[in-house]
Amino acid sequence: MTTAGAMLMILTGLVIMSFGLFLFYAWLPLLYALVGFDIGLLLGRSLTGDVGATAIVLGIAGAVVLGGASYFLEPYRRILLGVSGGVLVGLSMAAAFDLDTMLGAVLARMLVLICGILGGILVPRFFNAFVIGASAFSGAVMAIAGAHHLFPNVALFDLQTGGPLPAGLAVVLTLAAVIWQAKNIDAWVGMLPIGGDRAPHA
Repeated sequence: MTTAGAMLMILTGLVIMSFGLFLFYAWLPLLYALVGFDIGLLLGRSLTGDVGATAIVLGIAGAVVLGGASYFLEPYRRILLGVSGGVLVGLSMAAAFDLDTMLGAVLARMLVLICGILGGILVPRFFNAFVIGASAFSGAVMAIAGAHHLFPNVALFDLQTGGPLPAGLAVVLTLAAVIWQAKNIDAWVGMLPIGGDRAPHA
């Protein structure tokens, strides 16, 4: 993996983890683009075993596709975010628990499909909670995976073979991000042009 690829994983992971809900209301295309980019990176990692040029190209393609979809499919943006966010969570779980190598690629793909379907169904009902939880978890896993590629000998960042410590770190980062986003909803709302689909507690 290139250093640039690892840094991109860390950066986009931290941004999604910390500001997922805010990005939806403030800069929706950017959130979709980040989700699409991370989906492309994780798909490239799954297909090639690395986050090199192929994964970065897939990431850029995912960013363009989902970013554009946020304009062209505006009436269905919450369902689209639910499906894409669910897919990202499924890919993150597959990466976090090494499902590709432990249980086979078929199980990992089934997990991604199920998460995508559930996301599309559940998002309209529990929108804010879904966005916060999905962005916190997937962003945390992305950041840890990127840190592992930068520091391959540090067991704390090795989700596959590092034992309980990396999983514990992912849980801690996820909980911290959930608390951070939930705590700042009201402050963020004060900076936003609220109306229609941007209702803060919809």
